Amino acid sequence: MCAAASLTVHHRSVCRFAALILVIFAGHWSNAQQTMDYEHDLKPILARKCYSCHGALKQEASLRLDTAQRIQSGGDSGPAIESNEVDDNLLWQRVQTEDEDSRMPPEGEPLSDAELAILRQWIEQGAPAPDNEAPQADPRQHWAFQPVSEVQPPSGQGHPIDRFIRKKLKQAQLQPANRADTRTLVRRLFFDLHGLPPTAPELRHWTSVIEQSSAIDSLIDHLLASPRYGERFAQSWLDLVRYADTHGFEVNTPRPHAWPYRDYVIRSFNDDTPYDQFIRQQLAGDQLNQDAATGFLVAAAVLLPGQIGKDDASKRLARQDSLDEMVVGTSATFLGLTVGCARCHDHKFDPISQRDYYAMQAFFAGVDYGDRAIKDADFQAKRAQADELGQRINDLEAQLLALKPKPLTGRSLVIDDEDLDRVTILKEKNGHGINPAGTKRGYKADPGNSDRMPNLSNGRYTWWDNHPGEDVFTWNPKTAGRFRIWISWGAHGSGVHTRDAHYVLDRDGDLATKDDQHKIAQADQFYYAGQQDGDSEKTPRWSGLQDAGVHELTEKSKLILRGGETGSGITADVMVLQEEDPTAPSTPSLPRLMVPVQFDVNRETFAAIDAKFVRFTSQQTTNHDRYEPCIDELEVFSSDSETKNVALASGGAIATSSGNYSNTGRHQLKHINDGRYGNDHSWISHQKGQGWVQIELPEITSINQIVWGRDRNGKYQDRLPVRYTIEVSRDGKQWHPVASSQQRLAFGTPHQRSTTLARNASPTRRASLLETIKTMDQLQGQVATLRKPKLVYAGKFRQPDETHLLNRGDPEQPLDLLSPVVPSILGDTAFASETTDAQRRLGLADWIASPDHPLTARVMANRIWQFHFGRGLVETPSDFGMNGAQPTHPELLDWLANQLITSGWSIKAMHRLLLTSQTYQQSSHIDPDNQAIDADCKLLWRFPSRRLEAEAIRDSMLATSGELNLQMGGPGFDFFKSRGGLSGFPPVESFGANELRRMIYAHKIRMESVPIFGAFDCPDAGQPMPKRSSSTTAIQALNLFNSSFVFERARAVAQRVKAKQADPSQHVIETFRLMLGRDPSKMERGAAQRLVDQSNLSNLARVLLNSNEFLFLP
Repeated sequence: MCAAASLTVHHRSVCRFAALILVIFAGHWSNAQQTMDYEHDLKPILARKCYSCHGALKQEASLRLDTAQRIQSGGDSGPAIESNEVDDNLLWQRVQTEDEDSRMPPEGEPLSDAELAILRQWIEQGAPAPDNEAPQADPRQHWAFQPVSEVQPPSGQGHPIDRFIRKKLKQAQLQPANRADTRTLVRRLFFDLHGLPPTAPELRHWTSVIEQSSAIDSLIDHLLASPRYGERFAQSWLDLVRYADTHGFEVNTPRPHAWPYRDYVIRSFNDDTPYDQFIRQQLAGDQLNQDAATGFLVAAAVLLPGQIGKDDASKRLARQDSLDEMVVGTSATFLGLTVGCARCHDHKFDPISQRDYYAMQAFFAGVDYGDRAIKDADFQAKRAQADELGQRINDLEAQLLALKPKPLTGRSLVIDDEDLDRVTILKEKNGHGINPAGTKRGYKADPGNSDRMPNLSNGRYTWWDNHPGEDVFTWNPKTAGRFRIWISWGAHGSGVHTRDAHYVLDRDGDLATKDDQHKIAQADQFYYAGQQDGDSEKTPRWSGLQDAGVHELTEKSKLILRGGETGSGITADVMVLQEEDPTAPSTPSLPRLMVPVQFDVNRETFAAIDAKFVRFTSQQTTNHDRYEPCIDELEVFSSDSETKNVALASGGAIATSSGNYSNTGRHQLKHINDGRYGNDHSWISHQKGQGWVQIELPEITSINQIVWGRDRNGKYQDRLPVRYTIEVSRDGKQWHPVASSQQRLAFGTPHQRSTTLARNASPTRRASLLETIKTMDQLQGQVATLRKPKLVYAGKFRQPDETHLLNRGDPEQPLDLLSPVVPSILGDTAFASETTDAQRRLGLADWIASPDHPLTARVMANRIWQFHFGRGLVETPSDFGMNGAQPTHPELLDWLANQLITSGWSIKAMHRLLLTSQTYQQSSHIDPDNQAIDADCKLLWRFPSRRLEAEAIRDSMLATSGELNLQMGGPGFDFFKSRGGLSGFPPVESFGANELRRMIYAHKIRMESVPIFGAFDCPDAGQPMPKRSSSTTAIQALNLFNSSFVFERARAVAQRVKAKQADPSQHVIETFRLMLGRDPSKMERGAAQRLVDQSNLSNLARVLLNSNEFLFLP
């Protein structure tokens, strides 16, 4: 057939099909025109659109629209329908008008064209309705809002649950199935309570125990006592609360400390924490020594600060969204109610007003999302241990003080080659040599050691072309006195740098006069200082310091860098000068410089001196003088006592300054000596980078130590003086410097405290000092580890905000101020507006966990029933309201709720109660006659077999292959190469032992399907999942049969079988026993053996991993 002919035939076929469709739809439309059913077609529209304002709960304008008779009777404005002429009727006029002020319904979507057409047709037909039409039941009388009834099981023999179930079966003329065989029951219980298959020895043991005693209780107790139970049951709770390890929304960044809440849930179920206490802990665990439990409050997705607009309106809206998640999560999880539907208007179906919603929101008005410390018993024990170690550290500090070198009495000067105040560039430079990143010798972050200074060069040096005898650069100390001088340069092994750079002292500073010049040093710039032969790395490094001896300087003296006889390049770097101390016991090989200035605390020690005035002057701050200098406390210590601060205002000391940033608030002059630390009690100068502050002591006092800091609480790292001078005076006129930044390594210099102290110590004390410092560092590391709290992403608590009723849920339209009150339909528990955050949450928790609450026990009993039978007695487990399903067995539900309460709220007791019933132990065999009556098995005439969840499938594969890692708790393993963010989520392709843990311990990415097993209806934590769906799709089969993960597990199964059974003829039998807990039938064995013979044992294992018997709860 040619292409044109083919197209013609195809066109004719399509036309005939389209004509047939038109005939069918025309017939349906014609039929609908003639037989429109009020109950079926119109009443659901009225229920959705009208009942919330004109139903049993509320009658705006005295109008009810829940029966045709009441529609015709009308309200304050007269009959809503009184004529067959559609346009003459008030109801029609109000629902189809385009005037927004008159349109009904006033909120939400208006009636669609199709809905309007149905209403028009009904009016035109005379508004027919059944004569016995019943009005909407009063929602306040809804079964779930009534107290739990004291119910007795139906009369008869057997388990109470079976008596309830069989009463319904009898009424429906259904016959219960026989008891399942023992092997099936053992496997069912293992899968149900552990999410794992029994091992072959376990299956044999428990089958024998049950067949001999006909008692299954011991197996149930054994399974409930295992930690595998908590891992299994916790998954359903985590589904419910939307647990994930990322924040969600578009950015979806990691939430690295979410996992302690997951571990808390597992631990709680394993410990059989009473359910009422479980509720209290999740709402107010911070008050009950269960900090991790409050992860419940913030388990949902949330926008991070960077994702929220900077305007106040955007922040208010984001706050409302986060509070809504708490209201929705709490009400749906514990109460089975959709309270969140009343955020913008009264609930459409349930007797929950918008005022109820915001009054409930007030319970959470002091709750924020964020990380907080877990202050549990382990935390307290570690703190106590840290305190004990702290005392040992204090003892070592005292030893260290005795070993420290005496304070340096002379002046120090560090001149960088780019300090234009103290250098002169004589020839145009070529540029700079940049030190490589890293901590190796001469690299930018070289910290030095006890025999070598750290990198003082600011990470680079200056270089010029080298010409013999040519002066290129001078250092200008501008200081008179007798100084030891250390020089440095840029070292490079390329062979370019001169091997004999000359350093010349020009005493009068006039380079034109040569008589007063003399060479004080010569440097081989190919090498480090002190190196004379060997290799030299071909990178631009800092040389370290070379001692150039002691020299007498005048105010005008200069140090000249003069070209050497070799090489084509010459470099200049930092120079250090330190005033000679004639009392020193030995000649220093290196300058004595203290550690760089720190943000938290700085200690200046000096020889004892009498003083009445102490002045701190800042010449420069961090960030290039961007901010004014800040000091939180200036302490002055008497030389008579290391602990007596004589600068306190409380002791009579008086503070003055060059000027103050503020005279009110947290930054005031009076805070400089008020004895309190931290940014909130600090002084700030009035001038960027500069300013002085002075303490006048009550009397002339001998002092030898000054301590100061920017923020001793360690929160702020700005405004730090990095160039400063501290002076003292007896009369406030003649000043004497006692400390300055010149005595320290420059701010930002890489360093280690221990090596700095050791370098400054005398050789005789160095070994003892290093040993003491080493011990202290080890102890301080232990203390830091002990004091570092384990964090949990959980509720963070503060003073509650005001809560307002919001017009249409708009935070920009606040109405009445509300205090915390529970929904009026459920009680009258209320708290005053001034009630603290903790009292609010504890009060809410106590109300929810009360045995008198009509919903709490019913909802949880229903969830436990659903866990075991796949469907709850109420099929909508998180909606017990008017729009939810009616209970199939209301008396049984109330009886179970009472059992939960009287058991002491024991969840394990409820498991035992359900699992020991014959209803649970029935066979899953399908009886055609029963199925014809109750196809969905809602009345439980058999056990409803169902596919295992994604987690149980994966875990069972790993258990069967012998690879399952049962390590519990801690941060989750990764299914993806990224833990969150915008870079995508490529899957991890190879798994180590950590990745072979149970799937509940995976790092869960919100809104991202897990590879392979996500296809099995695994929730993505975008919404609460009170009940998982159970779909059947092609991708599920493809994933299970063709994925590399399944291939690897199948190979591992085959290896395990071969290791256990050497005889190849027994491999098929052993594989069936390992994977399905039974021997193959004769037909199965034959087919399996042919498969093995034609391919391999791994393929047989792969087939069984894909079988219904492996994947379904039996």
